[in-house]
Amino acid sequence: MFAGTSTGGLVALGLTTPDPRQRQRPLVSAAELALFYTKDGPAIFHRSFVQKLTTLRGLIGPKYQLGPLKEAVERRLGHATLDQALRELVVCAYDMTDRQPYFFKRWRARETVERNQAIVEAALATSAAPTYFPSHRVPPDRADGHALVDGGVFAANPTVAAIVEALNRGEDEPANLAPEELLVVSIGTGVHEDGYSQGEVSGWGELRWVLPKNHEAPILSTVLGGASDGADYCANTLLNRPQGPPAPDEVGRGPTYFRWQVRLTDSIAMDDPDQAKSGAALPAAAKRLIGTRSAEIDLWSNDCCGSIHCRTTRPPDRL
Repeated sequence: MFAGTSTGGLVALGLTTPDPRQRQRPLVSAAELALFYTKDGPAIFHRSFVQKLTTLRGLIGPKYQLGPLKEAVERRLGHATLDQALRELVVCAYDMTDRQPYFFKRWRARETVERNQAIVEAALATSAAPTYFPSHRVPPDRADGHALVDGGVFAANPTVAAIVEALNRGEDEPANLAPEELLVVSIGTGVHEDGYSQGEVSGWGELRWVLPKNHEAPILSTVLGGASDGADYCANTLLNRPQGPPAPDEVGRGPTYFRWQVRLTDSIAMDDPDQAKSGAALPAAAKRLIGTRSAEIDLWSNDCCGSIHCRTTRPPDRL
């Protein structure tokens, strides 16, 4: 099962979209999916002078339009629907109409016609980050459709949502699972956090909380980072079952829950299209992560996934 929020939702959808010529194969590889960021990013995060003027540079309207993002998703992923996904999916959005979480799921798409949206609709909804993009209506052809925004407002790290989904399976196999039967690998997008002293934070009012510091408003980075760290801690406690509170560097180190997250040396804005900075920094950070966690990555990318339901045998030297 693949789960994702926002850019992670795009990755989950991309890696499970079937190739119409070979239905059991994904349409794009991970390497091809990376082009979505390196090649399409500048167009997606481009603002015309008129856009800047009419929104007062994002103060009274979304900074960007969904059109370029939609065009890129359709060009890369085509027009497949959620029921055609190659694996179970949990893609997170938030419903501003009913004020509750909204999940795009393959099994729901196969059960309910209204939930069987085009993959591009799920991609636009999970990516509709407040202040960056406008909300996205689902179903798109109904005036009473739901106003969906980026699921990061409640599940910046969707690991717990994925675990709950797996444990709730009561019919389709594997069903009626226990926590010890799960294997979870959670991949972060890189993190750079600035700490603030009590002397600084105690004097902040509304304006200071929302004014960007190092490319991001403190209130936004705090909410997203806090939610992600909390999900990481809960998943580690539920699946790895540590004896007592774990040290920070012990969270997500197995045996059944793994968190792969890299520390970024510099702050990079979420909408930074500058290839000279983010285009070089992020691949370099990925290589560092691969280097430090190579043993785990090799373990799960070779013969066996580690699950008790796997039909292959894991070599004893890799237990």
